[in-house]
Amino acid sequence: MTETDVTTDDPLRARLLTRIGQPMGRGGPALAPDPVNLPMIRHWVDAFDDRNPVYLDARAAARAGFGDVVAPPAMLQTWTMARPVIEGIRERGGAAGDLDPDTPIALLADAGFRGTVATNSELEFTRYLHVGEVLRSTATLDEVSELKATALGVGYFVTWVTRYETSRGEEVGRQRFRVFKFDPTRTAGEKPPRPKAAQPAPAQEREQTSGETLPTFELDVTATVVVAGAIASRDFMPVHHDRDYARAQGAPDIFMNILTTNGYVARFVTDWAGPEAMLKRIEIRLGAPAVPGKRLRFTGRVTEVEHGPQERLVHVELRAANELGDHATGTAVVALPA
Repeated sequence: MTETDVTTDDPLRARLLTRIGQPMGRGGPALAPDPVNLPMIRHWVDAFDDRNPVYLDARAAARAGFGDVVAPPAMLQTWTMARPVIEGIRERGGAAGDLDPDTPIALLADAGFRGTVATNSELEFTRYLHVGEVLRSTATLDEVSELKATALGVGYFVTWVTRYETSRGEEVGRQRFRVFKFDPTRTAGEKPPRPKAAQPAPAQEREQTSGETLPTFELDVTATVVVAGAIASRDFMPVHHDRDYARAQGAPDIFMNILTTNGYVARFVTDWAGPEAMLKRIEIRLGAPAVPGKRLRFTGRVTEVEHGPQERLVHVELRAANELGDHATGTAVVALPA
C-alpha cells in the first residue's frame, strides 16, 4: 500500500500516542466464548482443506508428540473472537459489537476515520492448544502512525499486540496486528439500525387461537448476512459468497442458502413462541432468491392448535417475501407447555 505523510501538526495523533502501552479497551481481557473444541477445528480444517492429521487424529497427534489432538495454530485469534451482532455490523466498521467509546479505534471512528482494513499480522506460538482449554487475550496499543494518504483514503496505521493465555495464566502465543483506519470517500449515508418493535408476551404465556398473527420480522439482507449464514451452516457453495460465480449461474447476486432460511424461520417462530417452546417441524419451499439489498419480511399466522395433556401443538403458516416475490412459504409446528 503506497502511502505519503499528510501533516505533522496532529492533536488527534498526539492524544492517541499517550495510550501507547495501555490496554486497547477498559473491559479487561477478552474471554473465549467457548473452549477449544473439535467442531470448530473441523470447520477450520475443512475450510482450508488442511490435511495435517494431528488436528483430528488422536493417534497421529500422540505419535507426533502432542499427546492428543491439537488445534491448528493459526486459529489462535479465532478462539477469543467475540460473538458478532450481525445487525449494524457494517455501520460499526466490522466490529462484532458496540465499541468501548474510549478505545483508540472508537476515537478514530468518531473523528471520521471509519474505514478499516487489516494490513499486517505477526503470530507467535508458544505451544499448540488442546481440546477443552479456555483462552483469554489482552491487547495493548503499540504504534500509531502519522496521518497517511493512500489509495484508500487518508488515515492512520494502528498497531496493537495481543497476548493469549490459558485460564491458568500460561501464555500460549502473541500477535502483532496492524490495521489502517481511514476516512473513505463518503456517499449516501447508511441507514441506522431499525428500532425493534415492542413484542407481545411470549406465546407460551397465553392461549393461541386459529388466525392469530405472529409479529412481523424484517431482515436487512446484506452480503454479510448471506455469507455468515453459509459459514455457520458450513455451506461453502460459491453461489453463497462469490458474486461473479452466482451471476454466471444466472442469479442476480449471491443468495441465501436454504439452511440459513430455515435458521431465520426458526428464529421467527421461537421469538414469538418463547424459550420454552420446542420446534417440532419446519417445512418450507423456496421461490424468489434472498439477495443483498432486498429486505426480507417474515409473516405468519396460527392455523390450528392441538391440545394434549402435556403440551399444545401450534401449527403456523408462514411466508418470507421480498420485492422479488415469495422467497419461502411453508409451515411450522411448535410445542408449548399445556
